[in-house]
Amino acid sequence: MELLIKLLPIIFRAINAAPQIQEAIRMGTPIDKAVELNARDLLPLFAQIGKEMFPRINEKFAAAAAASTMLDPIRVKWIQTALNAVGANPPLDVDGEYGPMTTEAVLQFQKAQGLVTDGWAGDTTHAALQLVFSKARALAG
Repeated sequence: MELLIKLLPIIFRAINAAPQIQEAIRMGTPIDKAVELNARDLLPLFAQIGKEMFPRINEKFAAAAAASTMLDPIRVKWIQTALNAVGANPPLDVDGEYGPMTTEAVLQFQKAQGLVTDGWAGDTTHAALQLVFSKARALAG
């Protein structure tokens, strides 16, 4: 709850900035020029969220883990789809939400592949998942 209270001003700022972001996209203006977003405010919050979501994560990856799982539902859907294709048990709902079942499926995959088991599908896990998924598709096709 304390973390949510810290995030509320950022959420409200993002909601208020939505028209400027849409205009920047329409005009081809870089978003950082159209909207003042202070990354120094966001990084510690994302790092804290990342540590809470993935207690075993290397601290230097915590902010990236939180941001990628919270702000990139397309990547999360791909991860869920790929995990299902390589045998996630139980199968995951492909909903773009990086919840406990997705975390557990990632942990199982990481363990089976001999990767660092932190539950986050970062670059190394993502690359391994792409390789296994590609091999599975080649065998099925």
